[in-house]
Amino acid sequence: MWRYTRTEMADDDRSHRATRRLASIASHVATTDAASRPSVGVTRVSTSATNDGRQIDSLDRWVAMAGKSFGPGAWVTVDQARVDAFADCTEDHQWIHRAGAVTTFGGPIAHGLLTASLLPALMDGVLPPMNGWVKQEINMGFNRLRFVSPVKVGTRVRASAVVVSVRRLGKGASGGKGKDGTETIVSVTVSADDETSSGGKPAMTCEWVTRQYAK
Repeated sequence: MWRYTRTEMADDDRSHRATRRLASIASHVATTDAASRPSVGVTRVSTSATNDGRQIDSLDRWVAMAGKSFGPGAWVTVDQARVDAFADCTEDHQWIHRAGAVTTFGGPIAHGLLTASLLPALMDGVLPPMNGWVKQEINMGFNRLRFVSPVKVGTRVRASAVVVSVRRLGKGASGGKGKDGTETIVSVTVSADDETSSGGKPAMTCEWVTRQYAK
């Protein structure tokens, strides 16, 4: 008969706790589906309001977007429920993120990594849609990411973007091989709706690197 060591029992207990946390997060996400999203302050704006209605239907047109600015996008509210769910998911329960916390920032603040994790939602509708030519897009990471000022719980954030560069990949590049595509660097600025208290500074800035692979 297999006997657990104390270390294995502890690991098993942590695994069960993690599973319960994930189930809790999944339940939270399910209850904030389309019908209830307005309650957490997600306000979508029309595509034309953020990217001038441009449609990117070819790799060449996307390459030509280098240097263009887009946004701002929709406001997203960072409320206490969102902060608590992120804390449970990441096991980061530092007291400054808890409801009622008395901090030098005037109350509880969101995790910086929570702000970063919201980038897919914040960038939704900001850049022109890739119509027809992209098979898949891969997140490659960040060249630079800075949390410039804290995001107070209950405030709203939104993103603006500048396409810094679009580099050809694959056969479309000089001496390249493999599938055609691009590597894109986008400079993103996340701003909060209480910038007066942060001296006009943004909440976060980053250079986001992604790759787009053609069909």
